[in-house]
Amino acid sequence: MINQLLNPYIFNAQERQCIVTALNNWDSRRNCITELKTRLNNHFDLYQQEKCCFCGLLYDRTGRGEIEHIAPKGHNLFPQFSYTSNNLAKACQLCNSSSMKHTYDSIETVNTLYESCEFKIVHPYLDDHNYHYSWNYGIREVLISINNNSEKARESIRLFELDSVKRTRARAQQRNQERIDNIYNTSRAIKNRIKEVLKFKI
Repeated sequence: MINQLLNPYIFNAQERQCIVTALNNWDSRRNCITELKTRLNNHFDLYQQEKCCFCGLLYDRTGRGEIEHIAPKGHNLFPQFSYTSNNLAKACQLCNSSSMKHTYDSIETVNTLYESCEFKIVHPYLDDHNYHYSWNYGIREVLISINNNSEKARESIRLFELDSVKRTRARAQQRNQERIDNIYNTSRAIKNRIKEVLKFKI
């Protein structure tokens, strides 16, 4: 239900130059930064299928989607990772709210190389979610539990309230809807294939 992300946004040379010109400032109002954020949003919507990188629910179930810095960019935290590809994803408004992630320090041990940092939570890109989480699927609830006694899973579940009744029921509703959609899409694909073969409208 919460899948590892496999497609971080890769900045091209022009975008990297824009970031340098903006002094690595995420809040820069330069046109090229504004345009870059639009491309980031579109990229994450496509590759995350409009699902939150932390809870796996569609944005519209928990509020609008927001670009998230997995290691927070705050002045006293990790501004050096503001434009690090593996530090950027899209989260729902609830997971990114002040009551949950917001400016939470997600790094246990910092390293100059981002990928060598040790994180307190299950990292959307760097961790195999199947190692950390296990699932019990039901019609009305999809329950999450800790796999391999993972401390990262324990902290993620606590921080994002992944075991709450509201979340477990929302996951079941989403899974049920996806299964219905898959049946409909498969049926429609078969009909379209028949039309192509027979050259006849059904």
